[in-house]
Amino acid sequence: MKLDKKEAEVVGKAIQFWQDKNKISKELADELRGSYELRNSNADAIAIYALISAISCGLLAFGALVIDEKWIELLRKQWGFSENIVGIIFTLIAAVFIFLAKRRKVKLPDARASNEAYNITIILTVAIAITYWTRSLASPESNYAIPLLIATFAYGAISVLLHSTLLWTVAILSFAGWWGAQTYYWSHGSYRFWGMNYPLRMTVFGLAIWGLSWVVNRTKALQFLHEVTYSIGLFLFLVAAWTLSMFGNYDDLSGWTALKQSYFWYWALGFTVMLAGLLYYAFQNKLETLRDLTLVFFLLNIYTRYFEYFWDRTNKGIFFALLALSFWFVGKKAEQWRGRNVV
Repeated sequence: MKLDKKEAEVVGKAIQFWQDKNKISKELADELRGSYELRNSNADAIAIYALISAISCGLLAFGALVIDEKWIELLRKQWGFSENIVGIIFTLIAAVFIFLAKRRKVKLPDARASNEAYNITIILTVAIAITYWTRSLASPESNYAIPLLIATFAYGAISVLLHSTLLWTVAILSFAGWWGAQTYYWSHGSYRFWGMNYPLRMTVFGLAIWGLSWVVNRTKALQFLHEVTYSIGLFLFLVAAWTLSMFGNYDDLSGWTALKQSYFWYWALGFTVMLAGLLYYAFQNKLETLRDLTLVFFLLNIYTRYFEYFWDRTNKGIFFALLALSFWFVGKKAEQWRGRNVV
């Protein structure tokens, strides 16, 4: 069995601990040490960097061809294709890519990074297909949230078919875009929907996605999506709640800029108390994802409050010294947590 460097360190320390406590003999300990070998981490790193480079170049090429040159539009007008025909063509192309991705996953089940990178082609072709399918609906009175809702269902279904967390992530982001656009449409262009401004609406949305992870975890066919749903939902919730702590439920940007930030002190206080409660719950129940993300936003909250209330009154050198000290403290505590978990 091949392990990376960190995994090998954990296993090695565990074997040594059992040997020191006379739980296993020296012979068995030596046998266990010889049962695994180190994976070539340099080769893995090169492979990952190469994939990132390939993805970046592919996205740049897509942007240059489709967005800048608009070659699809040029070919469509030259050949006299309707927008629906282009939608059909890219739907068929997407179907071919999905078939190839499914076959690739069967042949190379362990090549997760490259399989997910391949799925980017599906994301792009599906996006083009939906764009041209729905372009015929475009009018001044059109609901531009409809393509995003179609994309949500399309990416969600394909992600389940291919067991792809990347496609599921795109589905959730499409759903977030639909929620923002749809509530804007329902409110007839107002910044408020059911008494909620955008930060409050997105906070509710993030909380709903975070709660959806509970349902996903209890659905056997979707359990592989639990972790990514949990993480994205929590992240969206914390980002929106952090924004809410600055803007409150205010719906007038020009009016907001004229107000002192102390006007929204109760939103900031509520956000701080919520973060403290989440941190306590995470530490008590050893929830690493919740602990780490909440800790990041707890620090971000402190710095945000500083910029709001004390930036003009405090020496900048002292601020950045405290900033450096806080990051050092977090790093030190992280090492201590890691050491306790290893032992």
